[in-house]
Amino acid sequence: MHRRARHPLVSILLVLFWLAGMLRAFVLWSHDPLYAYANSYDQTRYTNCFHFYPDRPAAIPPQQNSPQAPFSDYRFVATGDPMCYWSSELAFTGATALIWKTAQALGSGEVHDVRWVGALRWLAVLALSIALSLAWLRRGDARAALANAALLPLLFADPGNTLYLNTFYAEWTALLAVYALFSLVLLWRDAPRGGLRFGLIAAAAFLLATSKIQHLLLPSTLAVVVLALDRFRLGRFGWRGAALAAGALAGFAVQFVQLQREGAMMDAIDQYNRADVVFTALLPFADDRAALLTELGIDPACAIYSAHHAWEFPDLPENVCHGLSEFSRRDELATLLRHPGITLRLVVHGVLGLDPWIAKNLGQVEGGDFAVMPAAQASLGRALHAWPALQLGLLAIAPLALLVLLRRPGLRRGSRALDHVALTVATMLATLAITVLGDGLADVAKQGHLVVNAALALVLAAVVASLVRVREEPPRHGMSVLSR
Repeated sequence: MHRRARHPLVSILLVLFWLAGMLRAFVLWSHDPLYAYANSYDQTRYTNCFHFYPDRPAAIPPQQNSPQAPFSDYRFVATGDPMCYWSSELAFTGATALIWKTAQALGSGEVHDVRWVGALRWLAVLALSIALSLAWLRRGDARAALANAALLPLLFADPGNTLYLNTFYAEWTALLAVYALFSLVLLWRDAPRGGLRFGLIAAAAFLLATSKIQHLLLPSTLAVVVLALDRFRLGRFGWRGAALAAGALAGFAVQFVQLQREGAMMDAIDQYNRADVVFTALLPFADDRAALLTELGIDPACAIYSAHHAWEFPDLPENVCHGLSEFSRRDELATLLRHPGITLRLVVHGVLGLDPWIAKNLGQVEGGDFAVMPAAQASLGRALHAWPALQLGLLAIAPLALLVLLRRPGLRRGSRALDHVALTVATMLATLAITVLGDGLADVAKQGHLVVNAALALVLAAVVASLVRVREEPPRHGMSVLSR
């Protein structure tokens, strides 16, 4: 360890960052009426596991979606034996169910506040932020400790993320897992292998891979990046990459088994994904839509559903469009290879589809009808949406930085900055590619949630670290304000 005297100002700034983050998150978490994303249906995949649903009239099926507005009140409802969707998200969902069950047993009533899950989510990221900053300080790196802590108020407490707090979506779990994974890989870049270190990195990779089906390959991608970086720098494969690969492989195995499961829920997910790929990713960019459907073996009359989401179909997609059931991922990739024009347009619109960072297709205010939060709730997402060029510039920073760092210091010398940028670029590219290839352009902003987060985290951390670096430079007379 490299221990250095800690200036009191460092501790003060860390506490201020954490307090600012808690205050900003509390304002949205506690708001009445509830501010949160409404249920497109995905939340039901997880609440099924513990048999609780929004508190609605009995005539409404418990598992029915409600994209117009979120609900703050939930209750346990017996629904037979619905399929439980496996995910690391169930840690938060299960803990919430336990709290509610305990409260109900103690006589608090049958209606429960969704803000419990929001509190658990926030406490998890707060604890992780504190633990990581303290770990950086133990290694003598005040700049990294402050940059890490600054992400709490600037990024994690932004409505672009906190709108997921009081929900049962898995986006927060994925964000937490990738944050832990990045941080641990960077923190222990030059540390010797240890059982606890290996286990924590592997666990973070496993949690990320099992958070959502779309992330099953992301930890494997990151493992390849870390293994390659260490191979060039050290002349051998390092233990960090091995730990990442171990967790990624275990998570992939769980998701692979899940994809083989049978049932109405898995069938509906598969149908909706295939329909979204065909009708939002391929068909809108074809010069002759009917001809493309004929080529794919799908009823050409279904060209009228071009650019329609699967949930907008009058029935299950396979019942509406004959031949869709035979469409496969192999057919998708073959189509993209045969039609480079479609591929190019899809890439461009995939990147543009990341805007807005705050999803626009779901209600955000309880009791509203697709109502959104008032402008008083400040968010980086509003600025990025108001100036599209700003978001495109943000997304370009990491790839450009990677080109610079590959030249200097280069792969053989390496640096923590190179590791961070390489992980960021890999996360952005893999997440966007899997989102578009797996679900078309149906919900890029929400499904690609990690893309903008990774880009913002890199920039915000770099800015804070740079400011601290300036203050660390000793003045001509006297000591540095933030000497390490």
